Amino acid sequence: MATRIIDVVDAAPAGPRRRFSEDDKARIVSEAMMPGTSVAEVGRRYGVCGSLIYRWRRTLVGSSLVRAERSLLPPSGFVPVEVAGPVAAAPEALSAGAIEVIAASGHRVRFAPPIDARVLKAVLAGLT
Repeated sequence: MATRIIDVVDAAPAGPRRRFSEDDKARIVSEAMMPGTSVAEVGRRYGVCGSLIYRWRRTLVGSSLVRAERSLLPPSGFVPVEVAGPVAAAPEALSAGAIEVIAASGHRVRFAPPIDARVLKAVLAGLT
């Protein structure tokens, strides 16, 4: 008969269980829902794991606290689009340092380096 020896490593005591008030939960969830923020980053800041923030968010979704936060965000949805006419071909790419000026009349002027400032000023004055 084979026997195995198993070492049990005791972890440091976690301390008393933390309790968060509903206001604290709502504040943390709303901060995590802001555009450009990371749930993991907010969780690290407050010492909670991301899955707990997601759980709080699910329970708070029906409450007025989250609805108030969502009312601050722009509504999402579809916007009707109409195509007015044929699409113009895309202009060819400019080389590095080149300048392209499009006048109100639709005329297009391109300058390739080296660009003389006096010539550029004279051309722009002629377009207006």
